[in-house]
Amino acid sequence: MCGRFTLNLAPAVLQEWFDIIEGVDYPPRFNIAPTQPVIVIADQEKLRRAILMRWGLVPMWVKDPREFPLIINARTETLPEKPAFKGGLRHHRCIIPASGYYEWRKGADGKKQPYYITLKDSEPMAFAGVYSTWMGPDGEEIDTTAIITLSANKDIRHIHERMPALIGKSQIDDWLNVRGVNEKEAYAMLRALPEGKLDWHPVSTRINSVQNDDLHLLDVVSEARPETPKKPVSKQMDLF
Repeated sequence: MCGRFTLNLAPAVLQEWFDIIEGVDYPPRFNIAPTQPVIVIADQEKLRRAILMRWGLVPMWVKDPREFPLIINARTETLPEKPAFKGGLRHHRCIIPASGYYEWRKGADGKKQPYYITLKDSEPMAFAGVYSTWMGPDGEEIDTTAIITLSANKDIRHIHERMPALIGKSQIDDWLNVRGVNEKEAYAMLRALPEGKLDWHPVSTRINSVQNDDLHLLDVVSEARPETPKKPVSKQMDLF
């Protein structure tokens, strides 16, 4: 699965790399977590836009999102069939830009060691995603998204069995083109990266707390380091 990621690209780099119509102002983030607002790139009304959406998909047919389970990932194996995803694959494909992401490896002692994973060439990551606009009974609208995942490649299978589906730069136009590229053609793009494309290193267990969001979360460690408990201060935005 993919449960935490980072985005510390300069806004100008994001605009140029993903060819969006205008820049978007955002602070660097080093511990993006489910239910938080995330930047999502989608083609809407023939224009490529960067939009804030809640990470946690709520299909448009849900009556009460408070009673619906949190869906942060969509598995490729069930993407074309599950009601929550198949409409998104056809009509609402998107990209979630990232600098890297975190995954946890469970040791023999049961403890989990977090790792930070990036592309070796340091290029931006383009997570394949689907999104939905939920409309409430009073006319309110909430845009939500989920990251598509697939079986991990050999590079990182020793860390975790799943990884985000990454769209190559040359495929971004086709992935986002829901009018000209059908769901079968788009689904064929969801393939694991070849070996040798990823870098990874262990990081502190400070990443386990969503209250921590700083550059030092990316520091290389030899083993997990306990942190001094702090009074929680929520940085999440409640979109419900």
